[in-house]
Amino acid sequence: MKSKSISQGRLIAIGGNEDRVNELVVLRRVIQEVSEVDYKVVVITTASEEPEERGEEYRQAFNSLGAARIEILNISERVQANDDACVKPLEDVNLIFIAGGDQLRLTTILGGSKVLDAIQNRFAAGALIAGTSAGAAAFSSTMIYEGKSEEGLFKGRVLTTPGFGFVENIVFDTHFMDRGRIGRLMQIVTTNPTYTGVGIGEDSGVLLKGDGTVEVIGTGQVIIVDGSDIGHSNILDIEEGGGIAVENLRIHSLVSGYGYDFKQRRLLIPTGNADD
Repeated sequence: MKSKSISQGRLIAIGGNEDRVNELVVLRRVIQEVSEVDYKVVVITTASEEPEERGEEYRQAFNSLGAARIEILNISERVQANDDACVKPLEDVNLIFIAGGDQLRLTTILGGSKVLDAIQNRFAAGALIAGTSAGAAAFSSTMIYEGKSEEGLFKGRVLTTPGFGFVENIVFDTHFMDRGRIGRLMQIVTTNPTYTGVGIGEDSGVLLKGDGTVEVIGTGQVIIVDGSDIGHSNILDIEEGGGIAVENLRIHSLVSGYGYDFKQRRLLIPTGNADD
């Protein structure tokens, strides 16, 4: 089975809790992908319950990484999301960084707004969009917004809603290993095997290259959940809350340097690590 085009622009989805003080492994790679000397950054803190604190952390991090201009947009209401004053900083920016928190806040406040239109325009024009935790979860056309980890394999206990639609046929889940969220992606992929689940660990991320492939970055792991070989499942036969049975769900574990081809549904092994 082949999927449709995954992404037409440059994206980095981060699993959350990336180092913002010491080695800055993930953020350094983000800046490497910007590939501009005098680059401009806008950080959107809408998802956070502590937007000022979070914004200052990213201001210090990107300042240490040589940003020419850093602007923090703490958009907390929809009226702000449609204010031209919030749109203006996005017009010539090289990197838009969407911080973590609650992804439902992101879509509720920014969805269908002038600010989101501006982000999508910069995305189409080649700017890099990076998001961490909730900021990454909202990248896809369908996003998880609720579901306890321990209930991930019980029908109807994982809730989704439309995301920003930067990518198709992927569902991201973040803080993946730390919060034991494998069951959430297994349920999503079982209910629609067109989708591929991407579970991103903390201090790690995936670079979406626009050609249907991703590369893993950072110090953690990324888990791919592929439903293309699913044979049997009981998802249509059980009531809400019932336990899910599923056959031939494929799981891949990736670390930095490894990749995945969503069109061919196959692991990409770094040069020099392939079997002889």
